[in-house]
Amino acid sequence: MKNEIIKVAVNGALGKMGQYVLDAISSSDDMELSFGIDKKPQQIEGDKISVPIFDSLDLKNNNVDVVVDFTNSEATMSIINECAINQVDIIIGSTGFSSKQIDELKIISKTYNFTVFLVPNFSIGANLLMKMVKEISNYYDFSDVTEMHHENKIDAPSGTAISIMESIIEGKKNRKFKQNIPDRESILNTRGGDFEGINIHSRRMPGYVAHHEIVFGSLGETLTLRHDSIDRKSFMPGVLRAVRNIKSLQGFVYGLDNVL
Repeated sequence: MKNEIIKVAVNGALGKMGQYVLDAISSSDDMELSFGIDKKPQQIEGDKISVPIFDSLDLKNNNVDVVVDFTNSEATMSIINECAINQVDIIIGSTGFSSKQIDELKIISKTYNFTVFLVPNFSIGANLLMKMVKEISNYYDFSDVTEMHHENKIDAPSGTAISIMESIIEGKKNRKFKQNIPDRESILNTRGGDFEGINIHSRRMPGYVAHHEIVFGSLGETLTLRHDSIDRKSFMPGVLRAVRNIKSLQGFVYGLDNVL
């Protein structure tokens, strides 16, 4: 799609992330907003953005190259067939997908020969963090992950935290971490969740956007890595990078690192 205008539809256009995506797409010289999809149809008119918002996705009667989806797993699954039938690639920023739903996305993308790009975190820094923990994990015996998000996040742990832990395990040659198992736990689940020997803690409260901290421990030392997204605008360079590179991908693709 080099030197061509990429026509983009945004699902969940009136949500917090959706509005940032509308701004980012409309400010890009190589992209054009076709329309948005949300529960309340309307026409957005402003100095920078002029775009209709529909209450359903209609790709047959609209010229679209890619759909960017920031809703939830249920809403995403409700539009995936429309994308498949019309051969329109989709970039998914929603999380909370079950293994069954992910298997379904894989089957649909292969059957209809279009791209489903599932990205749990569009932050460049968060994706670099995943690369770093994979390189580091084999040198340590203990690992704890804490993820912190706003109070309205519907899933726990975050999709990013799961990806981080998978990277940690992938880098660990014996795939085993030591773990403290208390003899007494006066408050149940104080040690958090358990992901293949990694303790995982999820914090939800106002004031957070998206934060991930990893602590590795071994004899006499700890190593702490932390990434903070303090503004949702931090996700937009990753979103634009995904849109610009979507045609270089094929089938079901997981993670922004595929276009970094």
